[in-house]
Parts: sequence; C-alpha cells; structure tokens
Amino acid sequence: MNTDSDSPRPARRRYSPLAMGAIVTALVALLLQGGFVPLNLASAVLAVLGLRQIRREPERYMGRPFCWLAIALVLVLAILTALVESTPSEPPAEFMVPEQGAAGR
Repeated sequence: MNTDSDSPRPARRRYSPLAMGAIVTALVALLLQGGFVPLNLASAVLAVLGLRQIRREPERYMGRPFCWLAIALVLVLAILTALVESTPSEPPAEFMVPEQGAAGR
C-alpha cells in the first residue's frame, strides 16, 4: 500500500467570501451608476472586511486583488457621482423665468 496517499493534504486556498461579495456588490453599484449610496458603502465595508479576513488567514483565503478592485471602483463611482450630480447653488440663466411685468411691455 502507498503511504503517500494516507498523508493529509494541505487545505486548498479559496477565495474569501467577503472579497467575492465586495466585487459583486461593486459591480452591481456600477450597473446602478453609483446612485445607490448604501450599496457603495456596503461594497467598501465588505472589501475592508475581506482584506482583514485574508490577512488573518492567508493559508486559507485569497482574493486580495478583488478587495482592492472593489475599493477602487467604489471610490471612482463616488467621485464621478459627486461630479455629475452636484447641486448648483443658483439655477442657470436659461431656466430663469421672465418677470410678468416685462412680458407685457
């Protein structure tokens, strides 16, 4: 009998569930164009927790690039959303309604 097959195999590394959740949540936030802020926050939190999980058990989990990609994607979405949907303090001139007295002259 072969004694090599009796020796325990090292556990196979797998992707962190938190890292996978972070990247999936970030991609869903991208599909929603960053408009749903709690989803962006959830993605960032999952990514940070995924990085923590991978750091604590590196022999068991992998997926650090997924976490960093999710964080970067959420940051880019937040910046683009802030630039596109910024609220102006004063309406533009083309949306100004003329006064009633000026129209009758």
